[in-house]
Amino acid sequence: MSETPTIPMGIRQQRKQRTRQALLAAARRVLERRGTNGLTTREVAAEAGVAAGTFFVHFPDLGTLVETLLDEHVGRALDTALATLPEDGDLVARLVHVAAELYDSYDRQPELSRQYLSASLFHHHPDGPTERRMAEFRVWVAGEFARAGGAGTAPPIDPEAAFTAYFSLYFGILVAGLRGELDRADRVRLLETTLRRVVGTAGEGRA
Repeated sequence: MSETPTIPMGIRQQRKQRTRQALLAAARRVLERRGTNGLTTREVAAEAGVAAGTFFVHFPDLGTLVETLLDEHVGRALDTALATLPEDGDLVARLVHVAAELYDSYDRQPELSRQYLSASLFHHHPDGPTERRMAEFRVWVAGEFARAGGAGTAPPIDPEAAFTAYFSLYFGILVAGLRGELDRADRVRLLETTLRRVVGTAGEGRA
């Protein structure tokens, strides 16, 4: 009696990764065609050419899948932004550079970006991709403020308050841009002007 051949672990992992990527690519296409209202696990599985139950091997629910799509999107933009940071830029210039790269990335696929944000805005697992990415981003922003404060080029500001102020400005301006209320130049200009006022006000309060 012949034994069923065992698939090596490395090949099994490669197949699993390919299926996961196929599901993510399928979800992008479904979102582009039908929006969040047309996004179902069955539709995504069918688009990817896999069994309906296979979806849940890779993602616990649709929200986590969309979170993962958004995280990949943001991750690529952040990698580009951090790799091209102006070394001689001041604190605000560096923060604006990162935000501008993120704005540009959303602008390349505005409709899909709106779908990502709409579907993932209130869906956060404690250890999900959004929370992990946010934690990493928080550390980077706090580090930028700490470095600038240590160098005397910016006033000392509480890291949590600094991150909250920066991210709130960034996100509010992002949404206004995706709604067509601000073009790219206006978004960057508004973010930079407001950040300089925030940083200046924080310094005045400690004078």
